[in-house]
Amino acid sequence: MRDNNGRRIYIEQPGRPRLYQFDDMPGYEVVGVITLAGRSGALLRKYSNGVYSMANSGILRPLDQRLVKMALGIASNAGAPPRMEGGARHNVYLDAESIDIAQALGDGNISRGIRLALRARADADRDEPPGRAVA
Repeated sequence: MRDNNGRRIYIEQPGRPRLYQFDDMPGYEVVGVITLAGRSGALLRKYSNGVYSMANSGILRPLDQRLVKMALGIASNAGAPPRMEGGARHNVYLDAESIDIAQALGDGNISRGIRLALRARADADRDEPPGRAVA
């Protein structure tokens, strides 16, 4: 596969990424070895958002995500959230415990966990007898 400048992108899985990145980087998963424009490095994927980077001795280099996904055989829209009927994007600020709970409820997807928790609360409120206040 070639990138925008005609340079070759080659990904080897599992390859030998420890030649380029000896230590594990916190928050990243080692995917394989990537060669881009004659430069090779460990291909890493960030756990929190799925973004791919090339690592050499602790230095991360950003990569074109579409090209990496094509080279890996992943559809370009993989990981993009589906559009929901009547949905809208909102930013929320959560503490670490709430994030952990939402990730557990949503099988790693914080937004899904929040939606499930809200739906469970709404169902519980509907089942409460009238006149009883729920805090």
